[in-house]
Amino acid sequence: MEDYRKALKIRIGLLSLVLLVAAGMSVYGIFRAPESAQASRAFDFQNGLVIGIGAGALGLIMRYRQAMKDEKRLQMFFNAEHDERLKAIRAKAGLPMILVTSFLMLLAGSFIGYFNGTVFYTLLAAALCQLLLAAAVKLICRKRM
Repeated sequence: MEDYRKALKIRIGLLSLVLLVAAGMSVYGIFRAPESAQASRAFDFQNGLVIGIGAGALGLIMRYRQAMKDEKRLQMFFNAEHDERLKAIRAKAGLPMILVTSFLMLLAGSFIGYFNGTVFYTLLAAALCQLLLAAAVKLICRKRM
């Protein structure tokens, strides 16, 4: 269990770094970005995405810290992470590859959004459809398996 506790400490450190970068990018976007960049829809999307990533990182940090304080909760986290049934369900749903490809599509769309709005919306819609389908498959497999 000590190895798992060390792994959680490393995750908390990496998530803290993500949180700091997201906060820095958000502050830059709100106060220091050029007016021409702030006028585009892609900029608003990027700012919202960065704030969402920061909020997600903060939520995970809080969950991990709570788990490290309580031995019972730490054991539950460990069991959930190493459960073979859940690993099989994630594999059937295409995780984590779907998450990676969807994130790359969102990243590409946010950069291309400065030049072409249609491509921005298309990539955004495709990434959201991918994520929704993966979530649906995961939920269906959880009920069947």
